[in-house]
Amino acid sequence: MLKLSVDQQVDKSAMGKDKADVYKKFTNEEGKFNKALASDAKGMLSLYEAAHLRAHGEQILEEALTFTATYLSSSSLRLTTTNLSPPLAAQIKHAIKQPI
Repeated sequence: MLKLSVDQQVDKSAMGKDKADVYKKFTNEEGKFNKALASDAKGMLSLYEAAHLRAHGEQILEEALTFTATYLSSSSLRLTTTNLSPPLAAQIKHAIKQPI
């Protein structure tokens, strides 16, 4: 679900919509990203990659980068003990080592 929304963000930004509004639905009442998102590793990877395409001043994408980098970095250390498929685990490791 998160990946679909990130993909939709790219489409909306091409149409001139405000990108930040797309990400607000993933935040809680304090404006922080919901920790429940961390259960979607593929979506977290997509958000991590999208956050690297942020423009100057896009605070929500700065927060998304911090949130996802923390999650993916800690997860990458435990990839062998999780249910992630080997290709997804490899994608995550590669993205952390060499971001977009």
